[in-house]
Amino acid sequence: MTVTAIAAGDPDDRDDAHLLAQANRRRTDPDDVPRADLGEPKWLASLSPEARAKARAALERGSNVVPMPTSPGDACTCPKAGRPGQHPKCPTCQRAREEVAAEVAYQQRVFRQGAWRRNLEGTYADYADATLDGLRPEQDPDGRVSRWLDTDSRTLVLVGDNSLGKTYAGFAVCNAAVARDMWVVAWNVADLNDQLRPGGNIRAFEYAERCDHLFLDDLGAEKISEWTLEQLYRLIDARVRNRRRTGISTNLPYDRRGFADTPKEQQPVTPNMIDRYGARIVHRIMHEATVVRFHGESFRKPVPW
Repeated sequence: MTVTAIAAGDPDDRDDAHLLAQANRRRTDPDDVPRADLGEPKWLASLSPEARAKARAALERGSNVVPMPTSPGDACTCPKAGRPGQHPKCPTCQRAREEVAAEVAYQQRVFRQGAWRRNLEGTYADYADATLDGLRPEQDPDGRVSRWLDTDSRTLVLVGDNSLGKTYAGFAVCNAAVARDMWVVAWNVADLNDQLRPGGNIRAFEYAERCDHLFLDDLGAEKISEWTLEQLYRLIDARVRNRRRTGISTNLPYDRRGFADTPKEQQPVTPNMIDRYGARIVHRIMHEATVVRFHGESFRKPVPW
């Protein structure tokens, strides 16, 4: 997605080609980044109190580009003497602003990686070490899971019976995406619905909608209502329109015909995704999707004693 303008105090300051190019090389738009407690980056100390306050506010909004005055260098030729550091044709001022933008991008990466580690240390601790290399052949037929991040497919649907390693495979993809410096968010669908209700995480939907890669685990286990269907539609539609990557694990076949290997005498198969979510949502999920069917025996077995 392309950034076409940089908000600044003066319309004349919005044509900084260097910062636009730098922003456009990033994976996300300026508003796509979570709020972070960044402490006091070293370059803030060189700003005036007013500029420092604006910089802090911009950082807390998660902006990729911080449009603010910077201290001029010794070779500054900026004619705007009252506002040094803002003239787009001054090389010294350009470098100063690029350094600021690079610092913000670095702080954002640190925050995203820290948020992912905290996620793995809590709800999904069992999958902290999930790797693509650790996938068994039945979890990665023909490399369709391990190579998915390198394809043009936008959605990875991991489907099959309970306890076959779908969640592990989904988190292996997530960990690989984090290693590529992508912003990754993972939710059990039932938990996400809970956080979207009043009193939940006020930024849950925003993060799920805007992240580089979203993993929705166990689609089909949540309670269905008109409200949950609306939220799922909004989320999937936004991600499809903006061509963001999404991983989904589910026990449900696509429609009443079941899976490719479902015998005709066992059809129609219910529940299925079409009956549960409707064609409007399911067709968006399946658009440009890679569907991987899992087979085998359940990982979860009772312990004899």
